[in-house]
Amino acid sequence: AVVSTQSTGIKRMTDSTSMPQLSAAQLAEIQGLLAGGAPTSFTSPGPEKTLVEWSTLADKNIDKNPEIYCPRCMSKITLADTATLVEEEMELARYKVDAPETEVVTQFWLLPSLMHFENIGVTQMVKNIKFLSCADCEVGPLGWHDITQPNKFYLAAQRVRYLAPST
Repeated sequence: AVVSTQSTGIKRMTDSTSMPQLSAAQLAEIQGLLAGGAPTSFTSPGPEKTLVEWSTLADKNIDKNPEIYCPRCMSKITLADTATLVEEEMELARYKVDAPETEVVTQFWLLPSLMHFENIGVTQMVKNIKFLSCADCEVGPLGWHDITQPNKFYLAAQRVRYLAPST
């Protein structure tokens, strides 16, 4: 049951029977996320969407992106067909707890402006570079932007999740 206090507008749960029950697999997934891990695939509530990692798409010879999502919170980062796959080398700091301190990333989605993103965070500048992160959960760096190249925003292909292709 939900009890609401009219004077404050605050709602609070008073009956645990209305709380959703999670399976052991769902609890393990949540514990992994809280420890800094990223899910390998996700099925969202509502209209069913399955997200996959780059490794499932890398060999498909694609040059335009499918919908791109945050690896942690499922926030949509960009719509399909808004970026071009490019080879560019950049050393990025780790974004997972169990990853090495830095990683050289070579495959990026190139977007021509911030307006092509649905949801993206941008850090303070470090030597002309601004790093990209999820605007909702702040996981990152997911990519980078060199301010001397105003029309180039790079999103690391292997650090994001994708809407699974329909079969």
